Amino acid sequence: GWATYHALTLKIARRITTGLMFDANWTLSHSIDDASDPGATLNENNLPQDVNNMAAEKASSSFDHRQRGVIQFVYNLPLGKGRILADWQASGDFTAQSGAPFTVNVSTDQANIGAGPAQRPNVSGDQNNGPKTPNQWLNTSVFSLPALYTFGNEPRNAAIGPGLAEVDLSLQKSVDVKEHAKLIFRAEAYNLANHPNFNIPNRTAFTANFGKISSAQDSRQMQLALKIVF
Repeated sequence: GWATYHALTLKIARRITTGLMFDANWTLSHSIDDASDPGATLNENNLPQDVNNMAAEKASSSFDHRQRGVIQFVYNLPLGKGRILADWQASGDFTAQSGAPFTVNVSTDQANIGAGPAQRPNVSGDQNNGPKTPNQWLNTSVFSLPALYTFGNEPRNAAIGPGLAEVDLSLQKSVDVKEHAKLIFRAEAYNLANHPNFNIPNRTAFTANFGKISSAQDSRQMQLALKIVF
């Protein structure tokens, strides 16, 4: 196999005021290969449809998120003096990225080459012009079965899955308990807004759940931690 990767990254880092640091970066990238993993993944089976036409497997990698932006901050909170009010720090980050591609396959052996997971359907329109809802992510009406003894014209990794948007936040308090010991309390919230970050839909054409999303990444999680550093 082979792969290529090109990217443009822009970054801004600045201390806005005393105790407040800000960092933002945005990446525009494109990864291309003919197989993205040694084995099957959620996004594709990583097997060629036609071993005699490997050129047809050239496509965006299944981990290709074309755009990704991250904003981070750290703020030493000016709450006051004393063991209770001093040394509080808030930090957080916002991450947003575009969806990754995945491959639509068929479960039948239309090409008569033996049972296998890599054959693809025919496509006659824009599969990504769908409702973009969990119940129907793709435009499933553009797919059709290839004629017997033929391969489908659907390219590898032509469908684009859901993107991601997440806010994480933490609050930390540090207290000196001895000359060389420090007590650190930390409260953390992941996916604070509880935004649904969906996984890719069912990608086997002409099945009952084709194009439907049945799972998502973690919902909001919160945790408390206490540790001693010495």
